[in-house]
Amino acid sequence: IAKVGKQDILTYFNQIFDGLCKLYSDIDMDVKNGSCLLDRLIKEIVSESENFDVLSFVPLLQKYIRRTNPYLRKLLVDWIMVLDSVPDIEMIDWLPDFLDGLFNMLSDGNREIRHAADVALGGFLRDIREAAMVDFGPMVSILVRQSGSKDRANRLAAITWIQEFITLGGERLILFYSDLLSAVMKCISDSEIDIQEVAGKTNQNLLELVRITTKEFDIAPLLRSLTAELSSNHIPTRIAALHWLNMLLEKAPGEMGRYIEQLLPALLRTLSDESDDVVMLNLQVLARI
Repeated sequence: IAKVGKQDILTYFNQIFDGLCKLYSDIDMDVKNGSCLLDRLIKEIVSESENFDVLSFVPLLQKYIRRTNPYLRKLLVDWIMVLDSVPDIEMIDWLPDFLDGLFNMLSDGNREIRHAADVALGGFLRDIREAAMVDFGPMVSILVRQSGSKDRANRLAAITWIQEFITLGGERLILFYSDLLSAVMKCISDSEIDIQEVAGKTNQNLLELVRITTKEFDIAPLLRSLTAELSSNHIPTRIAALHWLNMLLEKAPGEMGRYIEQLLPALLRTLSDESDDVVMLNLQVLARI
């Protein structure tokens, strides 16, 4: 029917895809092989189509993207990449709807799926770099959550994406400064060296972005996060927090003055820190007050 109907079969695409998702999880190899043949044929038809309805497909993609079946995951990643390759389809516009699912696949037990997800994410990051306009906001919360994942690959990818967002988004991220800072602070003392390194660079980029931001923004969320980080168990995190406080006191001394009463107890406790570097930085911050 698909061979004969070709483009006309797309009217029933969601029903067909829903069936494919169920058949791909079947234990019978004959059923699985048959579904693979149908899958390839439908992909060819969609690739040649000029009016594929992505809007109606995305809810179905969201339905299955969180499933952990390896065959289903491979099917979904392949379809995402196929649709992204179609000139008339801008999958980047729908990225927030399935980005979290792709990130989750980075920690899959199957190497092929991990690789496929990594390739797909790399492709979308390139698309973001080349896009004239990107709405970063809906993706920030996903990246912040993934930066706290128990899986190394997820954390590394998340902090790498955050670094790119800061570079590309600039002041368009003004509403998300505190969220981004919390992600950076989590990763800056990560147990993995490569994550620490990326987080360190990301932290410097974000600090500089906030320093040069000319638009007004609420510093209270930043200060709440930084005050909490002064009690971190990790020296690099405490040092980073003090650098931030020093910068904010230099940038906006008047506004910072309104929060000294809340900030001072944490700074005074930090005077007895085990690290000499932390104590010296703390004294610099106190000298600005």
